[in-house]
Amino acid sequence: MHINHTMKMYDLVQSDFELLAVLQRLKIPFGFKDKSVQTVCKEEGIDLDFFLNLARWYHERDFFPGETLMRHPVKWLVKYLRSTHSCYIEYHIPRIENEIVRMESLDQSGGHNMQLMLKFFREYISEFASHIQLEEEKIFPYILNLEANLKNQEPDAEFLKIARGYTIKDFLDEHSDIEEKLVDLRNILLKYLAPPSDNCVFTNVLVEIFRLGNDLKDHTILEEDVLIPQVIKLEEQFHNKFPRQ
Repeated sequence: MHINHTMKMYDLVQSDFELLAVLQRLKIPFGFKDKSVQTVCKEEGIDLDFFLNLARWYHERDFFPGETLMRHPVKWLVKYLRSTHSCYIEYHIPRIENEIVRMESLDQSGGHNMQLMLKFFREYISEFASHIQLEEEKIFPYILNLEANLKNQEPDAEFLKIARGYTIKDFLDEHSDIEEKLVDLRNILLKYLAPPSDNCVFTNVLVEIFRLGNDLKDHTILEEDVLIPQVIKLEEQFHNKFPRQ
C-alpha cells in the first residue's frame, strides 16, 4: 500500500491497524466518514507531511524518513513524544502491572518468584517515570524554548542563561537505556518462571511487554535519530545568531 494524502483515512486504518497509534498520539479523533487523509489533517490542525512520514514509517519499516522529519518544526515531534509518554504512564505500564498482579494470584508455587518479579517491575516503573519526568520537565521545555527564541530578534534573558550552560548533548549522557531492563524482565519470564495455572494470563503479560519494548525502540529512534540531531542544528543556529559578547 502506498500511503498518500488523497486516500481515505478510513481505508488507511483498515489496511494497517498499527497506524491507530499514530492517530491517537496526534489526537486525531475517529469518525472519519469518507474524508481523505489531507482533509482530516487539515481539520485537526495536523501537519500533513509530518503525519504521512510517520504513517509510512509505521507501515513500511524499511522506510525511515529521518532527514525529512527533521525539516518539520520540533514542536510536532515533541507533541507526538509527549502523547507517547501519556500512553506509557496511563495505559501500558498499569496494564502490565495489573496482569503481573493477576499472575501472582494464580501462581501455585508459593508466590515468591512472582513477588520478586513484581518488585523488579515496580522498580522499573520508578526508573521509567524518572526518565519521562526528566524529558517532560527539562528536555522538552528547553527544546520548545530554543525553537521559539530563534524566531526572536533578542532571546529571552532567562533562557539565554540556560542555553549558555546546557546543550542537548548533555541529555544524551542522561538518556538511560530504559529498554534494557524491560528486556531483562522479559527474559526472566521466558527462562525462569513456570507459568501459572492460567497460561493465557502469562502469555498476555509477555505480549504486552513485547509490545511496550517495540514501542520504546521506536520512541528511542525518534528521539536519538531525529529530535536530538535536529536540536543540535537549532543550537548551532541559536549560538550563531546570539554569540557571546
